[in-house]
Amino acid sequence: MKNIAKFLLYLVAIFFSLVLIYGLVALLLALFPKKIETHKPQDQTVYLYHNAMHSDIILDLKTVTQPWRQQLSEIIRENRQGYITFGWGDQETYLSTPQWADIPTSTALKALFTNTPSVIHVSYFPYIPHNSHEIKKLKLTTQQYLNLEDALIRAFGEKPIFLRYGYGSDDAFYQSNEIYNLFHTCNTWTGDRLRESNITMSYWTPLSFNVVDALP
Repeated sequence: MKNIAKFLLYLVAIFFSLVLIYGLVALLLALFPKKIETHKPQDQTVYLYHNAMHSDIILDLKTVTQPWRQQLSEIIRENRQGYITFGWGDQETYLSTPQWADIPTSTALKALFTNTPSVIHVSYFPYIPHNSHEIKKLKLTTQQYLNLEDALIRAFGEKPIFLRYGYGSDDAFYQSNEIYNLFHTCNTWTGDRLRESNITMSYWTPLSFNVVDALP
């Protein structure tokens, strides 16, 4: 029994050491983002939704150039004005748990420590609370904005493939060919889209603060 107890303590110590290293690496990378300097007018606006666990990219339908209304017609119905949000994550987590507090421990561990299927989550909102501490405003150049739209459309593959409606009629899940795991999280997906768009961003963004803190 003594040997078993020692072995279990050893496993626990390894686990917490790995968690500590993971967190420290994420923290250090947040301090040294890939900085992009630009002297062009930043006359385009996008938004980032973020909480302690997750981040989404938000576009204003008034400024989009991609034919999102046709490509995402399941939720962006005719004449709708407002905002669309793009997020990504573990398929089982998204489809079975609308609230973060409801995620079973087994689902969370499976998503983190194995390679699991993923989905892209798109939502429509008639307005967003601009003064909320969970909404960050980003000013971009026209080219950065166009880059961001291109990065988002590429994330769907050849075209958006609708899977099912989400938690209501104003959000939906679309097919994703990427794999979710401990190193490729919902926040690394957001960070990758921003970095691809030539926007200042950390080199690796496993946690939401990595995304938010890197932005100018």
